[in-house]
Amino acid sequence: MVKFFKWQISLNQLQWIGWMIITLLMFCSYLQEEDILWSSIFTVANMLSTVLIIYGNAYWLFPRFYKPGKKLFYWQLVALLLIVITIAKVEFRTFMQSVFFPKDIDDSSRLQLYIGTGVSNIIRIFFSFIFRFAIDYFTVRREQELLKQHTTEMELNLLKAQVQPHFLFNTLNNIYYVAQKESPETAALLEKLSNIMRYFVDEAPKKEVLLATEINFISDYIDLEKMRIRHPLKLDFQVKGDVSLVKVSPMLIMPFVENVFKHGIDKRRTDNLLVLHIQRCADSIAVEVCNRIVSAKLEKQAGSGLQNLRNRLQLLYGNSFDLTITEKDDYFSVHLNIPL
Repeated sequence: MVKFFKWQISLNQLQWIGWMIITLLMFCSYLQEEDILWSSIFTVANMLSTVLIIYGNAYWLFPRFYKPGKKLFYWQLVALLLIVITIAKVEFRTFMQSVFFPKDIDDSSRLQLYIGTGVSNIIRIFFSFIFRFAIDYFTVRREQELLKQHTTEMELNLLKAQVQPHFLFNTLNNIYYVAQKESPETAALLEKLSNIMRYFVDEAPKKEVLLATEINFISDYIDLEKMRIRHPLKLDFQVKGDVSLVKVSPMLIMPFVENVFKHGIDKRRTDNLLVLHIQRCADSIAVEVCNRIVSAKLEKQAGSGLQNLRNRLQLLYGNSFDLTITEKDDYFSVHLNIPL
């Protein structure tokens, strides 16, 4: 949204307003020399060619072909676009003149028309670059605002959940010391629960956390979830590479694991599976999560939850991440690759 005086105007609305103003100005300039019919025809023809050049380059040619290894091909396509539109525009105008004013046509004026139209189209292609950069600028601003809004909402939700955290931690510590005497296994679970709660209070509000901290949090969560399953869980949890100094956004990997326990575990089955591989690569972090499909309906719900995570990844990394979700041979797999 763009603030215009007291009004909030979207980017699309701003474009419509701009095109209407340009159309009106162009029509008025033609009207000084031609009648209403010719002014309307020339205005429509000019606006159509302008829109085709600017939007054709800004939204189609530039994003798809202006890339390493394709730049020469991109400029060839731009030249082809300009040539086609120039020929179409000149031939249309010549045809209209041959119908209404056949005596006014001569070869020299046609050549001048080609030259003038070609130059004006070249100017339009330069405006298309300015338009493209403006679109990118407003898009980045909008993404930054959404990310800021998302972060604020996340912080508010965390603040709502922090009901006397120190009281809870102290109480858990007291229970932990009592449980150590009576049941060391219960004490270990209480320690993991305390670690999870401390993560939500101390780490989750941060913009970035150490990946090692995130992994410890996930490990504690898995241990607590395992005690709720009737049969043993087949767990393949691997961390490869040095992750000690790597930082990531908090709660970025956790939703994948949480989805497995919510939608990919059947407490009555004996073959429940969780595969979690986290690997530090040269310039990225690769995450793989896999589980058996226990219900098509549940996996559909899991997919919708992952779509929300995809939106968050889009805000954080733009198009620099890769998230692939597959269902094959009764297995539900998620592959995530994020840049460092």
